[in-house]
Amino acid sequence: MRKSSLALGLVAMVLALFIFENMRALVATLVKNETTALVTQGDLRAELHLLKLRQGLTGDEAAKFFDRIESLPAPETGQTVVRAGKELRLEIRKPLNGHAGLLFHKTIASRQLDTLRGLKKVLSGLIIVLGLLIVMGGIYFMVRMIKKRPAEKKLDAGAPFQDYLIEMKNAQVELQSIVAAQRRASSEQEELNKSIINTVHLGVIYLSAAGKVEIFNPAAQDLFGRSFAAAKNAALADVLPGHPALVRFILSAKEKNSAEIESGSCVFYVDVVPVGAGRDGLPVQSDRDVGAQVAPPAVDGERQGRLALVRDVSEERQKERIRRQNDNLMMLGEMAASLAHEIRNSLGVVLGYSKALGGEPEKTRKVVREIEFMSEMMESFLRFARPVEKVNRDMVQLGEVIASAAAAQEVAVELPAGPMELKSDRLLLNVIFTNLALNARQAGATRLRVEFSPGDTPTLTVSDNGQGVAAAAAEKIWLPFFSTRDMGTGMGLATVKKLVSALNGDIQLLNPGEPGAKFRIIFYN
Repeated sequence: MRKSSLALGLVAMVLALFIFENMRALVATLVKNETTALVTQGDLRAELHLLKLRQGLTGDEAAKFFDRIESLPAPETGQTVVRAGKELRLEIRKPLNGHAGLLFHKTIASRQLDTLRGLKKVLSGLIIVLGLLIVMGGIYFMVRMIKKRPAEKKLDAGAPFQDYLIEMKNAQVELQSIVAAQRRASSEQEELNKSIINTVHLGVIYLSAAGKVEIFNPAAQDLFGRSFAAAKNAALADVLPGHPALVRFILSAKEKNSAEIESGSCVFYVDVVPVGAGRDGLPVQSDRDVGAQVAPPAVDGERQGRLALVRDVSEERQKERIRRQNDNLMMLGEMAASLAHEIRNSLGVVLGYSKALGGEPEKTRKVVREIEFMSEMMESFLRFARPVEKVNRDMVQLGEVIASAAAAQEVAVELPAGPMELKSDRLLLNVIFTNLALNARQAGATRLRVEFSPGDTPTLTVSDNGQGVAAAAAEKIWLPFFSTRDMGTGMGLATVKKLVSALNGDIQLLNPGEPGAKFRIIFYN
């Protein structure tokens, strides 16, 4: 072999060594990216599994995805990637509640990851072989130079170089195929994550490290009446201007935290998870304190993002309030019924003796009239205190019930054109609307106006043209014995409140201090 060909071969091998080393570094980066994607997917799957457990949902998707799931005796948070032989194992610790947690085990493996690791091993072998060949070729070249052999016949030096170029081209095509497959896998994983976020029934909001909204799923858009286009890349305070308490909680949570936040007329249950990147490039969750409220905190010198899961629990809390109100009314009725019964008996005795008294007839009539009024109040209260033992659930035409109650009180009524159907108790509804019509007539009203909104929680609005309710009396009108009239018993609206609660509903005065009372009744299923 001529020295020129040998020198060209050595140069080609050095170039090949350089190229293979760069290819091995690229494949190592792809291996690291694939590992990061698998760890991120495992963390998201673990979070979704915990959310389903807290909501009482069932499903085995997490059991299929993870190798096994173990219970922890104490709440722990963290991620660990350990090597077991030739495999990488992922361990994710998540707090289930204040007293326990879960440990998720997952082997980090995929078809792309195995392919990349195999390619990396092949490239490492080629690098070692080329290194040895270069050393041996260098030694041989030095020996040839020392011996100074006679010049050999000139050979064509282009042929080996051309073969080398063909081999490099083939290696490049193979590497491009691997990169394309990696990109397709990443795209499929991203689509899967988007599908999960878009179909979950919780409002999902993700803030970037700069504090800007990057994810605002359809449930969050419905919850806050804000489109994703309007929320994208905006500050959270600008996206939720009507909910400052919610914004403060999300931005100020020092670690993974959950709470109920009252914001205006809404009650939200919120889970906040700080999300950042550690030194090894894998996603981590930090327990470090947050800095100012204007931006997410920092982890290892880098700012964190924030994942917030929001659920509207206003209706659930309203139902709980109604149940507590019913329990309080039952307790009040049981306590007061006995007292009212004794007072009624005593009033009967006093009334008997008053009628038997002679002397001044006018004073006797006043005493008798007051005793009869007090007896009527006691009778009304006893009826109010008596619990509602049975509630029927039949389809009722509300228009007929309201029209009949208004006619009995000689009050005109304006009903909506469409049908008003409600599955409820006709007798209790008749008592409710009779008392409302009577209360309106006693307040000087001559007509009622009714509005109805059907749906999962039907809503009924009843307004009159009377003198209205003073703002100072707005909260007292629902109490027994409170009346703005001299001889009023004060049991009408208290009875309405009690019966609406028995029907699992709520009644509110919408316009205290304004002419014409306007009441809204909400019926919860």
